[in-house]
Amino acid sequence: MRRRLCFLLGILLFATVAFALLNWNDAAVPGKALPPPFDEWDAPDVSMNAAILITPQHPSAVAIRAPDGRESEVRVVRFEGVAIDPVREYAARTEFTDAEDVSEAADALEADIWARTHGGTLWFGKPDNAWADTVRAAWGEEDRVPWAEHEPVPWRGWLLLPDGPQSPLLALGFIRNREDLLDRTLGELGVEAGGLGSALRLARMNVASFGLYGEFGDVPPEINSDVLRGTGAGIIVVAESSYPAFLVGALWGRVVSAARLEAITLDSEEAHYRSLDDEWHLTAKRYGRTLYFAVASSRDEAKELVQAVIESQRSRRGE
Repeated sequence: MRRRLCFLLGILLFATVAFALLNWNDAAVPGKALPPPFDEWDAPDVSMNAAILITPQHPSAVAIRAPDGRESEVRVVRFEGVAIDPVREYAARTEFTDAEDVSEAADALEADIWARTHGGTLWFGKPDNAWADTVRAAWGEEDRVPWAEHEPVPWRGWLLLPDGPQSPLLALGFIRNREDLLDRTLGELGVEAGGLGSALRLARMNVASFGLYGEFGDVPPEINSDVLRGTGAGIIVVAESSYPAFLVGALWGRVVSAARLEAITLDSEEAHYRSLDDEWHLTAKRYGRTLYFAVASSRDEAKELVQAVIESQRSRRGE
């Protein structure tokens, strides 16, 4: 009886190791460093559930509308935001081309948003609470920590982004996949991807790191889907599971079903696709415990972004 038990345990151990090795060979390979200027971006030393840095290649014209309806235009050089909730509790720091633009932008803020001006920079957010105090203190003292130390999971996700999409990297960011935070934030941007966040949580993909590819021309006065359309490209999101690859593989069918994805073939490799209200398109590709998905305003653009992922992974593997 003991010999039989040992034999069965041996078979189980062998099968587990073999399955793990098969999935290990399919693991996503990270790059070695972030491209400039993102390689110089450190994290403000505060608690957060989301963050973003936007660095247009050229100052971007932003149309703003004051509460009295008066419209004007300012030029943005850089935007950094951190949030507990990207809609309800956030702080942002925007650099403009000159102090006059800062004054125009501050006057256009709604009454419930706090604001501080510092030369050519405007800090703003809501609500004005203890967390906002910690953010302002961190920015004022330049109290920053390398992302690899402060948020190692988003940092690895950024390194997993592809090397060569045709459009330039405009922004980096991350958001934790807690409760409805991811789906609700996408909804605020006009991208209705209901069920995506809960599907990712099935496989314990609890952080979504993303890169925004494109270039802003004139930015609309409201943060919505028009902002994404204005980049001319789309978003690549990386979500990595805390489960081992073989367990993610076992759960993958449930994730695909919950996210309402359909199987497609992309460059001779398996991928998945979903139309988001016929306005946005999502294409996904899994490597072991890592899921990539791209969102763009056309199916071809979404496929091209995932194609860049496939080509980048092949290059990093030496294929």
